[in-house]
Amino acid sequence: MTVENSNLPLIIHIPRRYTKDEWGGTESVILHIILKQNKFGYKSVIYTSDLLSKPGQDYIYNIPVKRFHGFYPRWGLSKKSKQQLNFRGGNYFSLSLFFSLLFAKNLKAIHLHTGGFMGAMGRLVAKIRRIPYVISIHGGYLALPQQQLQQLVAPLKGSFNWGKILEILFSTKYIYRDANAIICLSGKEQEEILKRYPKNNVICLPNGVNFDLFSKGCGYAFREKYKIPSESKIILCVAGFYEQKNQLKIVEAFHLLHQEKVSCYLVMIGVIYDQTYLDSIISKIKEYDLTDSVRIIPNLKYQDLDLVNAYTAADVFVFSSLYETFGIVIMEAWAAHTPVVCGKIGGIIDYGQDNKNLCFADISSPDSIAKKTKKILEDPDFSRQLADAGKLTAQQYSWDNIVKKINNLYQ
Repeated sequence: MTVENSNLPLIIHIPRRYTKDEWGGTESVILHIILKQNKFGYKSVIYTSDLLSKPGQDYIYNIPVKRFHGFYPRWGLSKKSKQQLNFRGGNYFSLSLFFSLLFAKNLKAIHLHTGGFMGAMGRLVAKIRRIPYVISIHGGYLALPQQQLQQLVAPLKGSFNWGKILEILFSTKYIYRDANAIICLSGKEQEEILKRYPKNNVICLPNGVNFDLFSKGCGYAFREKYKIPSESKIILCVAGFYEQKNQLKIVEAFHLLHQEKVSCYLVMIGVIYDQTYLDSIISKIKEYDLTDSVRIIPNLKYQDLDLVNAYTAADVFVFSSLYETFGIVIMEAWAAHTPVVCGKIGGIIDYGQDNKNLCFADISSPDSIAKKTKKILEDPDFSRQLADAGKLTAQQYSWDNIVKKINNLYQ
């Protein structure tokens, strides 16, 4: 018996892609929403593209994932451009996804986690079948800074968009306007969306954190495995390797700390989205002669013990992203009782309090990052105060609380 034949009401979640090998914050959010939803009497599955994977049915943490083949409706895309689009922001089209949605049995609601053609297909199916749909905004929409927007569209330069023909049926213009609800992650984005769609039900609902998992790491095990001296303080950054995450500034700040003879070790963990950007980081590390004091750990799987243990081992977590709708890694660091330095950006403003549960730094300034980090490393009382307050904040963002609100929204 297939998932769709179950007597339980079916909710189909549609992200642009979903693969265990290229895991990020959006994947974590969808995973925990579904795990909790299933306990509340729903049957939730994922319909997505075959980007960075293969078409067909898969299971990720026992959740059914159906992947459908498609294409980018543009002429003149280079292989490199397609690869960049696969990782971030590509507007993928899949007719087989549309028909599978159209005929899925017991379908009660659609939860979109993407716009573009895949979002338009979800909208059209919801209209045809007269069922509700909601859309969650994970990567920014109206509040996305222009610089980040330009990075997303850069791979399209020099190509011709023939996908406008497809928009006759699969119009992307009304995805947000027609949604029964729009879920965003920050107060600023909620304000911006309400300005454009004042009649919509726009809800600011933050992400949650797997508190039980990230509060039980073993720092000693991490130091032993990666041979990090016990006397060296660990500065940790967990973020995908691409320009928006801005890790180069952390390397430059780390260089300043070494010049000031601060005994510390830099650990950077993340999925490689842009090899060229990672190469520039490695080049800068070599230029500063920091190779022996830096550990880069790429492409760890979600819930990998090394990731969990790294948060606990860290003496400070530094996050230099230029923009974040929420910043779930900050919650993970807090769950591990690790103090945080980050930029005053995006959704972080909604829950971060400077010098109370974290330290805000100017993430465009290596000197600012270094000073804030140094203060935490050299002031145990201040470090403990930040970590205690951060852990209390993380406890408020349990997935049980978040998903209960989502389920109330469905009802």
